[in-house]
Amino acid sequence: TIVALMQSGDRTEFRRAFAGATVHDFFNWLSVIILLPIEAASGYLYYLTEIIVKSFDIQSGEDAPDMLKVITNPLTKLIVQLDKSVINDIATGNPAAANRSLIKEWCKTTNEMVEKNVTVPNSLDCTSPEFCRIDGNNTLTLKNISETIYIQKCHHLFVNASISDLGIGLILLAGSLIILCSCLIFIVKLLNSMLKGQVAAVIKKIINTDFKYPFGWVTGYIAILVGAGM
Repeated sequence: TIVALMQSGDRTEFRRAFAGATVHDFFNWLSVIILLPIEAASGYLYYLTEIIVKSFDIQSGEDAPDMLKVITNPLTKLIVQLDKSVINDIATGNPAAANRSLIKEWCKTTNEMVEKNVTVPNSLDCTSPEFCRIDGNNTLTLKNISETIYIQKCHHLFVNASISDLGIGLILLAGSLIILCSCLIFIVKLLNSMLKGQVAAVIKKIINTDFKYPFGWVTGYIAILVGAGM
């Protein structure tokens, strides 16, 4: 439907494109109306996919294969990277994650133990009497604390962006829709250029062919096979 709307500049093309989009939409609706009750009653899709997945012998956990990530990760990491620790904190309900950004800024860090003065309730909580001192109303003691040392920043588009996570999300959403529509339009244009001339004549001849009795029923199936092959 989105691609059809892009053809609105040409009335004839728009009429054909919207008709094709409507057929596609009805196909989707009919697929859901037919397959969803069957799946709810029998669960055949679940069992079928389970058999297929088991036949691939795919490992779960850390040993799981990356599959599409091998192709997509190099590109997506140049656009944006997310801080998984923040995602984990949000999932576990850690209140400290509320004020942290999901956008990953530092890709290389290390933890070092450093000595720092820490406020404690009273002198009994000091690590040692010699490391304990009073500063006004506060009791300070020297403790070894793990501190994160930031070594190298990440390299992606939003690493230094002073934009909120919501703004970055909206930018990525808009960019994704633009790329999606562009790819769909390119596919339509490519198919239009391919289905002309002799190719169009052959397709019309095959689709409009009527086999003689008693093989008339084969015509529809051949048209389906030709369409699926294309």
